[in-house]
Amino acid sequence: MKSNYSIGIDVGKEELVTCIRSSDGLTESPISFPNSSIGLKRLLRYLDKSNIKKDTPILLESTGPHHWKAAHTLTQHNYLAKVANPLHTKNILKHSIRKRKTDKVDSEHLAFLASQNYGYVFKETTKEAKRKTLIRHYWKLKTTATNHLVHERYMKEYRSISSFGISSHISKKCEKIKEVVIKEYSKGNDLKYLTSIPGISPFLACCLLAELTPLDKFNKLEQIVAYTGLDPSVKQSGGKVPKYGRLSKRGSVVLRRVLYLAAFGAFASKTFKPFYQYHKDRGLHHTVVLCIIARKILRISVTLLKKRRMFDEKFIQIPTEV
Repeated sequence: MKSNYSIGIDVGKEELVTCIRSSDGLTESPISFPNSSIGLKRLLRYLDKSNIKKDTPILLESTGPHHWKAAHTLTQHNYLAKVANPLHTKNILKHSIRKRKTDKVDSEHLAFLASQNYGYVFKETTKEAKRKTLIRHYWKLKTTATNHLVHERYMKEYRSISSFGISSHISKKCEKIKEVVIKEYSKGNDLKYLTSIPGISPFLACCLLAELTPLDKFNKLEQIVAYTGLDPSVKQSGGKVPKYGRLSKRGSVVLRRVLYLAAFGAFASKTFKPFYQYHKDRGLHHTVVLCIIARKILRISVTLLKKRRMFDEKFIQIPTEV
């Protein structure tokens, strides 16, 4: 039996503003709880006191580290915690007459979105969260090391200063993180499936696993492509032919970067070269073709993980002209 309620929680660093919405559209006055262990216990007691069923959708905005503990706690207590992209709340605000933007209003918007089945079910474990955080930390350090290296080259070439660089120390720390991450993921077969794809190194495979798992949080493959931001923006009106623009570049920056690096390493391989050349012959730019290959690698990766199998060259099919 479908739940008669939906709940929206506007998550901030300090508090959780919670709004309960009934199926007839009426909402109770939003209540605030501290975003802490004590506050979460109060929230659970409030839900129990309000006779909220376990299958009632509870929607939280994705707010970096601040929503994670609340979503994880609700999941541990068997509630249906879901996470939504903040863009959805902003889009609703655009259609609001008064365009008020407060925590209470946001919680009401989230409660409405929860009633419309928005968001994906939160299933991330503590272990998965730690791995993802460590990998994202690696890429931040890598960017920092690159920026420092560029400046150090300037110092050495134009000012003859070469003894105060730190890029090499940061790079060593990055290599250490790589070793730890690969060791963690080497315990299962998932790494073996992904590294069988040309262009994917063991560490890139770890990054893909960290960003994509658990796969069942996505309902269909198109959602995963959209999550990477590798889907082109579309403009369409009425029955007109849709016009495709630049990449949306929404979602995981790390995942998009990893897939592009994998495509860069794969495009000249024996397996992907005919596929690359086909699109080049159509007049597409090198970078555009790499993005197409990146999407291809993503689709293949998801297929291999779901079917528990190794890469086969038959997955690379060159389109035939009609």
